[in-house]
Amino acid sequence: MQRDLRELEYRGRRVKLSKMEKLMLKGRYGEACKRALELVIAIAESYGYGELVRIRGAHISGISYKNIGDSGLEYIKDLVEGGAKVRVKTTTNPCGFDLDKPWLFDVDEGFFKKQMEIIRLLKEMGAKLSLTCTPYYVDNRPRRGDHIAWAESSAVIYANSVIGAYTTRESGPSALAAAITGRSALTRDHTDERKPSIMVNVQAKVFDYLDWSLLGYVVGKLAPDERPLLRVKRVTCSSDELKCFCAGLGASSTTSIFWLTTSDYNVVQGVKRIKVTHRDLRRARDEWALTRRPTLVFIGCPHCSLREIKEIAKELRGKRVKEDIKLFISTSRSIYAMASELGLVEVLERARAHLIKDTCLIVSPIKLSKNDVVLTDSAKTAYYAETMTNVMVAVEGRRKCLEEATK
Repeated sequence: MQRDLRELEYRGRRVKLSKMEKLMLKGRYGEACKRALELVIAIAESYGYGELVRIRGAHISGISYKNIGDSGLEYIKDLVEGGAKVRVKTTTNPCGFDLDKPWLFDVDEGFFKKQMEIIRLLKEMGAKLSLTCTPYYVDNRPRRGDHIAWAESSAVIYANSVIGAYTTRESGPSALAAAITGRSALTRDHTDERKPSIMVNVQAKVFDYLDWSLLGYVVGKLAPDERPLLRVKRVTCSSDELKCFCAGLGASSTTSIFWLTTSDYNVVQGVKRIKVTHRDLRRARDEWALTRRPTLVFIGCPHCSLREIKEIAKELRGKRVKEDIKLFISTSRSIYAMASELGLVEVLERARAHLIKDTCLIVSPIKLSKNDVVLTDSAKTAYYAETMTNVMVAVEGRRKCLEEATK
């Protein structure tokens, strides 16, 4: 990366800036760009590298009005009024409801108006309204080696570990600042210093989406601040199952990357070692045991791929969801459009299932009572739903979830 490495004294510390970055800081590219760069520089200082990295793309989290409220809305509005425009391809995380089916999510008029204002402002900045936590499927897939600035923990881990991109685990505001400036703070995650700090010997057998999700959750709980290298006997998983692992790992840890190996030779010396057994996964599963009839079955955290929707449609063909149960299957609007073209949406609707887009259970204002029971195949959903809603949550494999929902 060719850079002018002249140094600028900023807030008492030395930060390396290019000529263009200095102009941004002086306000040549607008007040919003200046404010955004000030945030990126402050983050760079805190990490101690004192340098910025140019990025090829960004993904912004925290765009649901449920999450950011009036203060977040005003922050985004101030940036737009200051002339904010994204400089790189930028996608967005889920919002508070399906834009075409808001009535499914108990959205009142005030919430609706403020959520739509957030969306309007992001669009005015130039962000793509992907409204998904899985931008790598269609909307914003980086190339191996790309430097990007992504928020959304599961997407960060997937981008670094599965694709081979370079991104820090950004916050919503820092990812937005990076999108506006085209810069992110240089951290270990943008260098080849990101190496395993712990070896995890996986003795448990993992077979399905739930197993991989629970494995990620357990590894994160056992090593919350580490960069794990997992050694497994054999790998027979799909990219969708790795996605579920990333979500579980991101929910219970601060990590941004993992590695997977089947080889005894690819063992890192001089790091801590732990093991994960079948008993560990069973214990995690028992935390969310199904003891009562579910009232809401939720699949799609992270958002489902087209392959997953095909699998679910095949399972539901000729079946009907029970009258007293809701079945939500969540995906992105890009994948939804593909599923619609293939007739899969019609299959799901005939079964009384709701294929929803743009949102997920956790960031929506859907009203759940203490009498409700949420059944899911996602450790991330279980963890956050239990924490944020105080309803009973249970986990089962995907096929079992669909069986519980249907007649």
